Amino acid sequence: MLFSFKGRLAKNIATAATTFGIILLSGCSSVVYKVTGDTMTNIGEDVMVPYLLTTDDSKIACASGEALTPMLMSFSTVSTPPDQLEVLLGLVGGACASQRAVELELEYDRYSGEKRITQAQDARIRAKRWHAIAAARYFASYKALSRALGEPGDQCPLFDNDFEQLIWMVGSVAGLQAALADVQANMAVGVPFNVAPKVERGMTCLDDDKHNRKWWGLPKAIRSALWTIVPGVTPEGVDAWTELTKARQMGMEEGVRLPSALDALVSYNDSNMTRVREIIREHAKSVQSTASNREYRMLDVMAGDLLLEVSDRLWTENTGHRTPIGEYGTFWDDKKEEVKLDQNLLDELL
Repeated sequence: MLFSFKGRLAKNIATAATTFGIILLSGCSSVVYKVTGDTMTNIGEDVMVPYLLTTDDSKIACASGEALTPMLMSFSTVSTPPDQLEVLLGLVGGACASQRAVELELEYDRYSGEKRITQAQDARIRAKRWHAIAAARYFASYKALSRALGEPGDQCPLFDNDFEQLIWMVGSVAGLQAALADVQANMAVGVPFNVAPKVERGMTCLDDDKHNRKWWGLPKAIRSALWTIVPGVTPEGVDAWTELTKARQMGMEEGVRLPSALDALVSYNDSNMTRVREIIREHAKSVQSTASNREYRMLDVMAGDLLLEVSDRLWTENTGHRTPIGEYGTFWDDKKEEVKLDQNLLDELL
């Protein structure tokens, strides 16, 4: 009996200890997850993002953004939501989806030119689906900006550092892109129509001489681009296209040519193909004469990708194929310079 009692007592103590241990570890796990989440967020903002911004492989950045988003965002349930990081990830993810949509639009143009109606319709449907995905990702980026720094259009945030100013601009671009992508997706996402005017008002926080020079003319470019799209928001006596040209010049001088990309996109939307061609030619010369800003190289590369997409649209619409290798900055109907042969050399050969 004594042996049996001690055995039961030991078993009960062991069971209680195990139960207590599980409860204790369960409590500790939430602490571990919170610390891990905060650490991952800090690594993302302090290490990963600055590194990616200095690289020049936009395809890897795209893949990284899509792959890391679920993992980093999952920690928002147990730690401080990484809203500022989500702004960047949402923009990158949206850009990835937009690239796929553009590829399908190029397919649509080729199939249409070949009178392959069924294939053209299918390509258009698939393109709209990817535009909807892009709009949703861009809009998620914009909403993350609103949570992190306040919704644009209400009042200017008190920026603590340059990273917050960058987030403010990136999130604003995402809002603009969300609105444009949703239109191309037949309003499948339902991005509110007031997003664009709010972004325009929000950019007044940085649209001054100091910050435009610091941020490659992007604040001025965002506002000017919106002036060409949203009726009634252009300040009296201001010409939107002239202001876009000024912003474009700043971007080329500073080596981050996002204003050129925005100008080309809204010019294409306005069917001003003469201006689109001018911008692409100008950009092609600029990248040869002015190196990308080392700290923000990735943004300049992404701008180049956007401009190449616009060039590919023009080439495909007119020739059936995209911009030939080595011919970015030229067009199919350019007059080719005749090669003049040295007559003395010809005489020697003869």
